[in-house]
Amino acid sequence: MLTNRPTTNIPDIVLVDRSVRRAIIVDITIPHDDNLVKAEKEKVSKYLDLANEITAMWNVESTVIVPIVVSVNGLLSESFDQHLKKLSLGCWIKGRIQKAVILGTARIVRRFLTLEP
Repeated sequence: MLTNRPTTNIPDIVLVDRSVRRAIIVDITIPHDDNLVKAEKEKVSKYLDLANEITAMWNVESTVIVPIVVSVNGLLSESFDQHLKKLSLGCWIKGRIQKAVILGTARIVRRFLTLEP
């Protein structure tokens, strides 16, 4: 049974592929450039217990944790391509993800700079 968890420990996306009996936990984060590798490691360790519970409860053979980590400036970790392969996504989506992150960062900065004193 799933234990009570704070809302901060809820993954962004959970996929279940019943044909191969596999669950995939996807968590997306956008840290500062300095914390790129650290954020990726934290995301994996954060959901280990949940992955074990999902494997037992949902009768799947395995549960994979896929951290999608893109820095605020669009930098990607070295393992980003491997994570996309786990999701059966091609490298064509990397540019779109980076563009979305950079546009979001620009939107936040623009809002901050136009604040009235």
